Amino acid sequence: MKADGENARLLQHALRAAGALAALLGLGTLGYVVIEGWSAFDAFYMTVITLATIGYGETHPLSEAGRLFTVLLIFVGVGNLAYAFGGTTGFLAAGGLEAWRRRSRLENTLNTITGHTIVCGCGRLGSAVTRALLRQGASVVVVDRDGHALRRFLTEHPELPHVVGDAAEDEVLLEAGARRANALVAALNDDASNVFLTLSARVLNARLVIYGKADDPSTLQKLERAGANVQFSPAHVAGTRIANQILRPGLTEVIGFASESEPDELGIEEVSPTQLGLQGGRTLGDTPVWGKADLLVLGVRRIDGHLVFPPRPEIVLGPEDRVLVMGRPASLTAVLGIDVTTAR
Repeated sequence: MKADGENARLLQHALRAAGALAALLGLGTLGYVVIEGWSAFDAFYMTVITLATIGYGETHPLSEAGRLFTVLLIFVGVGNLAYAFGGTTGFLAAGGLEAWRRRSRLENTLNTITGHTIVCGCGRLGSAVTRALLRQGASVVVVDRDGHALRRFLTEHPELPHVVGDAAEDEVLLEAGARRANALVAALNDDASNVFLTLSARVLNARLVIYGKADDPSTLQKLERAGANVQFSPAHVAGTRIANQILRPGLTEVIGFASESEPDELGIEEVSPTQLGLQGGRTLGDTPVWGKADLLVLGVRRIDGHLVFPPRPEIVLGPEDRVLVMGRPASLTAVLGIDVTTAR
């Protein structure tokens, strides 16, 4: 990334300046020893106060050759100081300090973020998924090997946590917090990469919910075997959506409205028993969302992924179950007392 390049150039500049200073100290010390016959310590001390332009008196009286050597040493030392100062000033003027601060904030976020979603691939699909997650207040880390594509997307969300690198590499996934994440979306450009990414992510985190993209329908089974919890083909999803829109326009409008809603519109939420104020062993009828006119309970998703439908009030809820509720976020907030868009 640009920030990394600026930091690397500053480091190289500082190393060159430090190397030149060390060389001047060595040459100055050697020069005074050879020209004036001083001890190594006296020669080193005289070199230091000369390069620092402190203005202390001479350690010992200097010969004409020694004075000429001192003049040359001063000019070279001041030139090296100007070189070091110029590089630092250029770094600050170019925004390098701010870039360094952004990089530090990014590294701190990547080291502490938890319960987030990792979106691998910043193409059309990955960008759309990331935007939808961010709109609903989810924590997201984006990974892409194409730094240019990632920077273009970051112009919309400059503070978005991100990692530049090959998502199929364990080091990159670990940097993105794969062991602390809740979900991962494999949205790379080719199916083989998505299969390998799914396998790598599953090895790192057995509890990770992985969504694997396949352009070729024959890859869906491979993604399942590699460990993807959900396998999907964008063309198949879009085709099914369009067909349903043609055949069942009313129903599709309601479902689409609920699944793509803005914060103040109709939505479908998954709510845990804890968010409902219940402990384990209580029933669906005990929840504050049951029987409400402005909320519709659609079903219960068990921890193993099984969907209990139709919902009945006598269904016993486990601590890891999720209740699927349709309604406006304002209605859910009024009943539950929490902001459902940020309480996932």
